Amino acid sequence: MRIGIIGLPASGKTTLFNALTRGRAATGFAAGRGANIGVAHVPDSRLDALTELYKPERTVPAEVTYVDFPGPSEYDGPKGGMFAGEALTQLQTVDAVLVVVRGFEDASVPHVKGGIHWRRDVDYIAFDLLFADIALLDRRIERLTKDIKGASQADRARINNDIESLRQLQAELEEGTPLRARKFTDQERGAVRDTFLLSALPFLVAVNIGESDIPNSDQITSEASKAVGGQKSGAVAVCASLEAELAGMDADEEADFRESMEAGESGLSRIINLSYDVLGLISFLTVGEDEVRAWTVERDTPAAVAAGRIHSDIERGFIRGEVVAYDDLLECGSQSEARTRGLLRSEGREYLMQDGDTVNFLFSV
Repeated sequence: MRIGIIGLPASGKTTLFNALTRGRAATGFAAGRGANIGVAHVPDSRLDALTELYKPERTVPAEVTYVDFPGPSEYDGPKGGMFAGEALTQLQTVDAVLVVVRGFEDASVPHVKGGIHWRRDVDYIAFDLLFADIALLDRRIERLTKDIKGASQADRARINNDIESLRQLQAELEEGTPLRARKFTDQERGAVRDTFLLSALPFLVAVNIGESDIPNSDQITSEASKAVGGQKSGAVAVCASLEAELAGMDADEEADFRESMEAGESGLSRIINLSYDVLGLISFLTVGEDEVRAWTVERDTPAAVAAGRIHSDIERGFIRGEVVAYDDLLECGSQSEARTRGLLRSEGREYLMQDGDTVNFLFSV
């Protein structure tokens, strides 16, 4: 999973990037104009328990790659636009966008829009995504209109259908409806083939609050979730400065400090959980004396396809999967005991993987 972090200047997005990835990217005026890329390990208490049970040579958590895109040097709304040129090209590599909006006060760092209103900032960025798609569809319609002149009769009919579909999508965008909120017909999917539409991406929002607002983080999360409500969207409140500070501590020290601040679950866990929920992702687990590992797949992924996440040879030569639910494996203490108790199931290639399945894939190549 690859998530692009975007936001206005001084929103704290790079601070949040550092907290998520335990990175040291420069922030503020010292930041460069290139994107920062880092990897975060997905917190999963099940891995800890299975590691204690199997004592493997290594434990490998699932990973999320975060790409922190530089904010515009001066944001002036859709006229300049945040998503053009190189920024648009780089965004075409992500699976979702994480919009960081400022909810904290700091007189030494003025907001580019003159005041702290995170709802306004969400609307600005959401509109800029729509505007970028409108402009992109404009260019595609223009190209197709030129292509139709020298096309055969059969191709003309197809191109006209594509243009009609694109204009319908464009009309919805102009009404303020992001494309992630709709299902595409086969005709529409064909019309936008090879066209990367930003408003179709899952839309995650992190309201970056100050430490004084930490006790109200659940309420702010609820308000933000309602504000961005809709398909493939969600929100969470997080104090990026505190999370970045805690990221430099060892686990015990962090836990004590978090408890003293009543900071609750880590920002990384909250954002990861939100990402998995909005993108419809789950984790399955493989276990053994050599390795305990978590793998990320989409919900309702067939077993054979999930096996391909490990290696293409396993998918190609798939025979069956030996599956034990995580809780059952923990209670039994081993897969052999789970088999004895009748809790180990033999599943075929079309079995839909469930979150927390521990599985051993059998295959032949």
